Amino acid sequence: MREIEEEEMSLQDYIRVLFKRKWIILTVIITALLVVLIVNSFTLPVYKATTTILISQSGAQQSIFGGVRNNPIFGGADEIETQIEILKSYSIAQGVAERLPANIFEKAQAENIEKKRESYGWLMNFLDRLYSKIKNVVASIIFANKDKNNNIEVESHLKDTIKQIRGSMTVNSLKNTNMIEISCENNDPELAAEIANTIASVFVVKSIIINRSRASEVKKFIEEQLLEKEKELTEEEEKLQYEKSLEKSTNNELRLARLERAVKVSENIYLLLLEKYQEARINEVMEFRDIRIIDKALPPGKLIKPRKMLNLAIGGILGIMLGVMLAFFREQWNK
Repeated sequence: MREIEEEEMSLQDYIRVLFKRKWIILTVIITALLVVLIVNSFTLPVYKATTTILISQSGAQQSIFGGVRNNPIFGGADEIETQIEILKSYSIAQGVAERLPANIFEKAQAENIEKKRESYGWLMNFLDRLYSKIKNVVASIIFANKDKNNNIEVESHLKDTIKQIRGSMTVNSLKNTNMIEISCENNDPELAAEIANTIASVFVVKSIIINRSRASEVKKFIEEQLLEKEKELTEEEEKLQYEKSLEKSTNNELRLARLERAVKVSENIYLLLLEKYQEARINEVMEFRDIRIIDKALPPGKLIKPRKMLNLAIGGILGIMLGVMLAFFREQWNK
């Protein structure tokens, strides 16, 4: 009974402390919520645009190269993973950066800052003036020879743009399909959609170039094999004619039979190679369409960051925890 009374008294003490220090707890909670509100207000919104592409193979390709999965030229079962890595490559991002208008990221950022300035004009103007002064001082020190380094700056700007493109994009394969999803995040919904669509477009063009290069390589390989087989067939036919001109004997008939079989086999291989060679010549100049854009990215209407309600909930919970801890700390400190 005595232990139960002690526990009840202990619980009552906790409740008493919470009521006694309720203003501390409320102050901490309100402060945490205000901080979250300010962070939500000043955090630039992030939008996500998505486009979907299909990795397939045309009938023309299959006739020459065979199936995708078991073909050493087009790759095996990891073809989708290979295409994903190509999408993430530096060359794709560089092609996108060269297609996009110059300073497109800076312009989009300036527009977003301008929108924030309209909402919080006095504070944004102060921060902008402070930033401009610091920027001018630093620029006067570091970039004294700016005119001499224009080419370096242009190259550096291109690299920064490529870095931003690669950092903003995510590529995922849709489970149990030959489809790839390309997503791009940006503060501007229209720019996010434009970057995602440009990535898909550059990837399709690059794929056509790669496939045509593969077709040329296959045509060259078949052409070399065709010349070798033609030479071999000619030699075998000459041997056969020579054996036919000799007097007939048992050994002679056996050699003739073997030579006739060898000539027939060589003729069949030669005709097959000739057929594949003609197909390769046709497909070398054809536009391969093994990658198609299924859904173009549209400017998203809903932002993905910041998640304001979730941030408020987290801030409220942390405020309660911190407020309670501070209340008991004050109580113990007074004792």
